[in-house]
Amino acid sequence: MRSVAQVVRARARCGTLPRSGHRIDFAAFAAISRPQQLHRHRKRLEGFGKDVAAGDAKTLADCRELLKDDDWFARKVAVDTLRQVSMKGDETQLSLLYTALEDEDIFVREAAVDAVVQVAHPQDPLALSKVSVSLSDEDCFVRTRAVVALGSLGQVGDQQLVGLLMDMLEDGFVPVRKRAIEALSRLSNDESVLERLRTVSSRDTDRGVREEAKKALAR
Repeated sequence: MRSVAQVVRARARCGTLPRSGHRIDFAAFAAISRPQQLHRHRKRLEGFGKDVAAGDAKTLADCRELLKDDDWFARKVAVDTLRQVSMKGDETQLSLLYTALEDEDIFVREAAVDAVVQVAHPQDPLALSKVSVSLSDEDCFVRTRAVVALGSLGQVGDQQLVGLLMDMLEDGFVPVRKRAIEALSRLSNDESVLERLRTVSSRDTDRGVREEAKKALAR
């Protein structure tokens, strides 16, 4: 892809921009060209990773490079593709996904949580540890995905994990609390958990959360 300066010089050579006598506003030109470049870049990513066999080395290598892209959309495409193409338990690809859990973009982080669940083996201690950090993510939807992921990956009776999920019953985002109830009902029937759910079923400020707790207690 040519730089803005290269494009400007090419236009000057063709007579579409003045060679001299006028100041060229590079910043304004970049502002116009950037969306066009971004559109073309994303267009090229359509279909990337589709119908590719699991473990395809070239696709996985391309994902590694895409994760370095400045565009969040490209990084999310890479994460989604890793989710689809990586072999179960592939530590090399999981390492890339763990890094993506800390991406600056919320959509990339969401996708990374989902991808870790897909690629990691159930009860993988490193995967559980990495995803647990996302419980404190500033974005409420990332926290929700993390709760669901831990409920899926976790081992029944894991008291440390149960404790983390119990804390999420205090989260300010309703879906986080509802998904925490679901995860807790899967991972534990300890009396302390049941007692906490009874409290939630009667005292939570959201009706949907109260109903979710009552359903969990009835199971």
